[in-house]
Amino acid sequence: MSIKHCIIHSLKRPTEGGEISLKLRDAENTPEGPIVSLFTQLKQSFQRSAQRQYGLFDPEQSDNPLPGWLKQYESESMGFTTVTKKITEHLKSTLEETKDGFSGHLLFAVEELLEESHLYFFWINHTEAQFIDSDLDIDNLEYIDAGKMNYVFKLDFNQWQVENWQQYLVTITSRGNKDLSHAFLQFCGFVSSVNLQQQTDEFLTIVDEYAQTLTPQDSKQYKNKIVEYCVEQDMQGNPINLKDLSGELNSTEPEHFSDFVKDKQEDPKEQIYAHRNSLKKFVRFYGREKDLSISFSSDMMGENVIYNPESGELTLKLVPKSLKQQLAKYLKRDE
Repeated sequence: MSIKHCIIHSLKRPTEGGEISLKLRDAENTPEGPIVSLFTQLKQSFQRSAQRQYGLFDPEQSDNPLPGWLKQYESESMGFTTVTKKITEHLKSTLEETKDGFSGHLLFAVEELLEESHLYFFWINHTEAQFIDSDLDIDNLEYIDAGKMNYVFKLDFNQWQVENWQQYLVTITSRGNKDLSHAFLQFCGFVSSVNLQQQTDEFLTIVDEYAQTLTPQDSKQYKNKIVEYCVEQDMQGNPINLKDLSGELNSTEPEHFSDFVKDKQEDPKEQIYAHRNSLKKFVRFYGREKDLSISFSSDMMGENVIYNPESGELTLKLVPKSLKQQLAKYLKRDE
């Protein structure tokens, strides 16, 4: 069983500016059955999210109690149930500085895999639905929406112990509520240590330079392989290991690409994190306005798709069959 500990607590503020009610379990949930299934779904949604931010406990936030409590848990001087109760009470105290109403069930879980230990904190979301009861009346219910991630943090205990390691915390915060998001980051004491956009732009610039050393056909193939690998790693919640990627690209010279990247990086790294949307845009162009949506592979540029920057015109030489059929019907209708 990979889940060593798990427990659910809850916080609720039914009305804006009202009192926050707190409900704490006195004993851990048994890590089997439905709660394991729920944890698996939440973890998968977390790993697939493109909103993850990487960082550490803010060293300037000296009044943050979480590091101290979690170190006590690690040293076994404080039990799992006790530390999660303290963390939940700390979250309640932080949220009291906001006014928004909310309802949250909080799942804490410690997962141990291959001698690595991680603490997950999920603020579980619910969605309302209607159902017909046994008396054939319509009633409302709430069900867990495991695909929606608003507030999450994950602590890698092993990385936390490594001196000067600055990516042992991973968080997700909601874009829909700035006050609650700010309170959540204050609560966990998170500070970002990775500028995903900047790191991705630097990496893709190097990929472009590398591609220029190849033939046009190999250049397109390598770019697609690199993006596919990076997106897949990100979807699994993993960093991009440059040596592994290099070996995937060229088994004969497995370090050729990674050595090239290392020589070009301002601050050489063995692994990086990347912005998923920027990766996809690297090999695919798309744009949308009110009445127009266009998307095509960058491989088509200059051959089947021609852009004139002076006039702003985009010429399509290869029109998809389904679009041709729609256009033919439209022209026939207007005759």
